[in-house]
This record gives sequence, structure tokens and C-alpha cells, in this order.
Amino acid sequence: MSIELHCPKCSNLIKAPDNAGGKHGKCPYCQNKVYVPMPADQVEEIPLAPIDQEAEQREEQMRAESARYAANVGHALEVPPSADTGGFGGDSAVGLPLDAGEVVDVAERVEQFVYAMRDSKLDEADRIVADLKRDATKAADYVDGIMVDPTPPDFDDMPKPLVQGFLKTLKSRLK
Repeated sequence: MSIELHCPKCSNLIKAPDNAGGKHGKCPYCQNKVYVPMPADQVEEIPLAPIDQEAEQREEQMRAESARYAANVGHALEVPPSADTGGFGGDSAVGLPLDAGEVVDVAERVEQFVYAMRDSKLDEADRIVADLKRDATKAADYVDGIMVDPTPPDFDDMPKPLVQGFLKTLKSRLK
């Protein structure tokens, strides 16, 4: 039985002997160097590597931590509009508690920072950083959370590595 293959250059059918499997030869038609594959019945399967249980546990812990963080941030971001003002009220008795409004503001300001950096509006980015430094701990916690979140906020199809770089820059500037 012989090994049949097509030359990658001239596409002619080549029949090679079984003992040529795994070696290089020349196409008899165009003299192109051709690799002759092993016959399918002689190829041995390579077993899969065993699952690393420690890595699986670490990954599961990260997913759980991200879910807890997302639930906490999501809970803080789900803010009902104030009945008396029709918008977000921070000081009224019916309105939002100040902490929830601050979380929303941090999220908005971080998003504005990413877009300012994308658009090379460095002066605006500096103003946003100065604004976020008023509560640098909350801002840094929020940035940490969205950096590890498996489903971070969408930034208009910006590449994830670019967004991650902007977030790292913001975090370093908050110190």
C-alpha cells in the first residue's frame, strides 16, 4: 500500500511508498520539496494531559470572587430615581444614599477616563484623575474589580488589552 498526497506547488497526485512516511522527498513532476505524511494507521494518538486540580480550584475561586464583586457593584449601581426630583437625588430623604450615588459617579468617571485616554484628551484625563483622587480608595477598588471581572463593561469595541492598559494607568495615578 502506498501513501497518496498532492504536491502543494503543482497539485499533482503523488504516490509514495509506506516507508517514505514522515520524510521529505521531491515531486516527480515539478521537483518541489514535499513532506510525505505518516500513514493514518501508523499515527499514534497522544493522550491528553491530566487536569490540574489546583489550577481548576484557583480558577473557580476567581470566578466566585468576580461574581461576588459584580453582585456588590451591581447592587450598588441599581439605584432607583428619586420620586421628588425625577432624577438621582443625593440629599433628599426619598433619594439615593450618598454612597450609592458616589459608586455610580466613580463608574462614570472611570469610563470617561478610558474614553479620554483613547481620544488623547490628556488634560481631560488629568481632571478626571484629580476628581477620582477625592476618594481614591473607592476608585481603586472599582478599577481592581473591573480588571478581574470576566465580563467587564463594554467600551465600544475597544480592544481589551488597550482598556486594561488605560485602567492600569489610572490605578497607578490614583496612588
